[in-house]
Amino acid sequence: MKRLLSKMDQASVGLYQSILEDSGIHTLVKNKNAPYKEAWPELWVMDNSQFEEAEALIDSLAAASDSPIDSWNCHECGEDVEKGFGECWKCGAMKPGLA
Repeated sequence: MKRLLSKMDQASVGLYQSILEDSGIHTLVKNKNAPYKEAWPELWVMDNSQFEEAEALIDSLAAASDSPIDSWNCHECGEDVEKGFGECWKCGAMKPGLA
């Protein structure tokens, strides 16, 4: 078992855990109920042989979220969608490349 990351934000840790679990990577969250001033939530990969795969997946997600997203036109309904949104507010279609 190896520690993959530790973040102050429990929601981010939970999101990463869900993504990894959906990809078949078994994980464990430690310190999820600890006061944030004492210990941040930690995401652990249970099987050491899956650690590099998990690390690469998290790195790619982090890189995608750090990149600027320009305004775009929905391919389904033609609506103008403001930058930062990955889903059309009008029809719910995902931005191309995110689905």
